[in-house]
Amino acid sequence: MSSEFLVPRPHYDSRAVALGVPEKDPPVKIPQPSSGSATAGYRSAKYNPAEWFSNYHTILQQAGTDRYQARSIQRESKTLYQDTEAATLQTQAEGTRLLGERLQEIHYWKSELQRHIDQLLADTESLLALKRRLEKALDATETPYAIATDNLNCRTRRLGPDLVKDSVEEELLKEADLIRSVQALLKRTTAQVVTQI
Repeated sequence: MSSEFLVPRPHYDSRAVALGVPEKDPPVKIPQPSSGSATAGYRSAKYNPAEWFSNYHTILQQAGTDRYQARSIQRESKTLYQDTEAATLQTQAEGTRLLGERLQEIHYWKSELQRHIDQLLADTESLLALKRRLEKALDATETPYAIATDNLNCRTRRLGPDLVKDSVEEELLKEADLIRSVQALLKRTTAQVVTQI
């Protein structure tokens, strides 16, 4: 039972009163709500105690239901928060572990690269030293070769009986051939060293 059935109010035109226009129909006199037989057929605006208790019992039940649902939502939110926090911490720990492993791997490969760079620098330095030695050796063969070829040229300019092919000339020819083959070998080796540098 609700208070939807209230006492009807009389019609009152506030605009007519404000403009000073008399109302066409005088208002109908309706008795005011009261207790007793004068209000027969009309409902009182007041609740009886059973209706009041029933209404407030419904309100209390709804409040209890809302409170229960709110607590349920709180529990679910707390559980969700804890699960999310745990997952976040686990993900963060996993990420930190993976980053640590990656840093160790990067450090390892960096040290390996540095070791190879140092080895290559040492190898390059030794190859440069070898190249310098080969170039010096090649330069050192120029003088003996020039002397041997000069002696051979002098022997070819002899006249008559002095133009003899003897053991000295044969040794000079062997020496010139030997120096030319050593020079060719030194040039090939130097070229190979330069390509490796």
